[in-house]
Amino acid sequence: MVSDEISLGALVIAEAINWVPDMRLRTVLSLMLAGLLAVTAGFIGWLGYSSSYRAIQHFTEQEFALANGVATREVANFLNDPANRLLDELSLRARRGMLSLKDDRVLGFDLAERLRVNRTLAWISYSDFRTGHFVGVWRTADNAIVLNISTPGQGEPREEIVAPDGNETPYQRLRPKEYDPREHEWFRNAILARTTVWSEPYTFVDGVQRGITASRAWRSTDSGTPVGVFTVDFFLEDLESLLNSVAQKIEGFSIILEPNGKLIAASDDPDAAYLTAALGKWVRAHPQFKNINGQTSSNLVPIGVGPTSYLAALDRVDTPFGLKCIVAGTVPKSVIFGRIDRAVGQMGLFSLAGLVLAVLAGSFMAYRISEPLRALGNDFAKVGQFYLAPHEKPRSVLHEVNQLHDAADRMKSGLRSFIKYVPDDLVRRLLSSGKEAVLGGEIRRLTIFFSDIEGFTSHSEHVAPDVLVEQLATYFEILSGRLRQHSGTIDKFIGDGLLCFFNAPEQVPYHENLACRATLIGLQELALRHHGQTVPFRTRVGLHCGDVLVGNIGTPERFAYTVLGDAVNVASRLESLNKVYGTQVLVSGDVWEQAGNDFEWRHLDRVSVVGRKGSLDIYELMGLRNSIDRDRLHNRELYEEALAHYFARSFWEAQRIFGQVAQNCPGDKAARLMMTRCDHMLSLKLRPDWDGVFAHNTK
Repeated sequence: MVSDEISLGALVIAEAINWVPDMRLRTVLSLMLAGLLAVTAGFIGWLGYSSSYRAIQHFTEQEFALANGVATREVANFLNDPANRLLDELSLRARRGMLSLKDDRVLGFDLAERLRVNRTLAWISYSDFRTGHFVGVWRTADNAIVLNISTPGQGEPREEIVAPDGNETPYQRLRPKEYDPREHEWFRNAILARTTVWSEPYTFVDGVQRGITASRAWRSTDSGTPVGVFTVDFFLEDLESLLNSVAQKIEGFSIILEPNGKLIAASDDPDAAYLTAALGKWVRAHPQFKNINGQTSSNLVPIGVGPTSYLAALDRVDTPFGLKCIVAGTVPKSVIFGRIDRAVGQMGLFSLAGLVLAVLAGSFMAYRISEPLRALGNDFAKVGQFYLAPHEKPRSVLHEVNQLHDAADRMKSGLRSFIKYVPDDLVRRLLSSGKEAVLGGEIRRLTIFFSDIEGFTSHSEHVAPDVLVEQLATYFEILSGRLRQHSGTIDKFIGDGLLCFFNAPEQVPYHENLACRATLIGLQELALRHHGQTVPFRTRVGLHCGDVLVGNIGTPERFAYTVLGDAVNVASRLESLNKVYGTQVLVSGDVWEQAGNDFEWRHLDRVSVVGRKGSLDIYELMGLRNSIDRDRLHNRELYEEALAHYFARSFWEAQRIFGQVAQNCPGDKAARLMMTRCDHMLSLKLRPDWDGVFAHNTK
């Protein structure tokens, strides 16, 4: 009876509202509160309590398991990626004769620079299979790089600190009187295998540090006998530091186990020993498991340690490069479910308090009010994702809601204009944060792209201004579009030049690779348009990666999101050097080293540029791998052979081979340039410390 009366009252209110469109929200709420008191909220509260508890519990378990999955990827990236990248590179360079394996100092300095830029590594070394001669570099606690050289039968190893500027200082510590790497398990396993071999945790020869080793034997041919073994080592304390940060994120305990359940490394925890034993026992009892990932078909593993109950998520790491381990995370049940119990308990109390109110006949009015609000909410959600296209929305009976619709349309219109001046990724990030933009920046490693149009000044003198603006617009639209498709952020247009950077504002994995790929695709499309005379421009590009200051730079009233630093200057100088070498895309050795194996390169020269101390190895980005014809690749090999002779001061031989390249490819300006330079070098008396660096003293 009471329900019927409430329903009838609600219908009367709803019909009255239908007769008066565009009502004030206060009026509608007053009518609703006056006629829709009931008791059905009790049932709704109970239903919400039970279903919400199960949903939150399931979601929390999934969230924890997914967090452990992220930790697994961090561990794999920490160990597998740098180890295999360096071992691949060292083995390949050794086979090509590009490593000075017979010169301890040159080889040691080469390894030292690789260790200096790979800060997660502990050792990089090379051991000769025939003699046992060992050359390695390792990192001290204060990040100094120490060169270690030994030969079996010649006494204790010799160690020297190698400074970034090349200075060497003797390093004193207790060392074994004799050292032969061939006696160690990691060496023997590498000789027997044809891929990367990972050791079990062991104590290094200094008797102090513990770690693990990734080793690989290299052969001069695929079927030949091993020549030597390269290794990449990790300190367990560095791995434990990583696990401590992971454990802090998941509010629990993180551990890495061997596939047989033996401990590799673990985070700090009072129950670490008991949890390690329990997890190892579970792994040995379930040798065929894949992943415990928190999905419906795979629940978390319960672990009991005394009176404390834990839940564990386990992920198996099994890479094709030999790394096999299990990453597990555990968290007390009280951490996961304590907050859920409190939240659901409070929700239950609120539900009980709301049992005296009900809205039996409010569905009709709720629809009339909620439908425009729902459309408005979807509209704002799209704005939050920076989708700003205009579209029709249903009008509301509420004046205030219609005002919000109009304000949203005006805001979207303003943002569509704003995006033309500011990178959309930056605006999207600013909107999602809900904060006002302020001055500030951070030091971050970015890949810098700098381009310029060849012969633009002379072209602009013969083209009407309106035609030139249209041509530039088409040109920049093509180039910037391809850069943005590959996560690039357009900084600014500098006349006919373009400055872009990768890995900010959002962090982008493999940004060096993306920058190279975007450059090639953009230039390919511009070349197609150039042949059709739609875009009559040829572009030169410089790419460099390094630490720069990126952020909001300017005054408190007016600033721009931009980058500052040496890497920007180097990218600009590389773009200019294209004119000297007759190339289109020049990259630094840092980009070449980090971009991966998807491209074909030509090592052009070793130079120094204006405004920067130190030297740069520069490379021509020729194209994507498997896209370059055999003649160009053959000339590339000849050029790099000649360059190696040049660096070795064999200028007659270098000049002869550079001449062969110039004869094969008459348009190769770089080969002709190096021929001339070799001729000049033959007339000079070089200093003993000459290292092949050519100084370009003009911008």
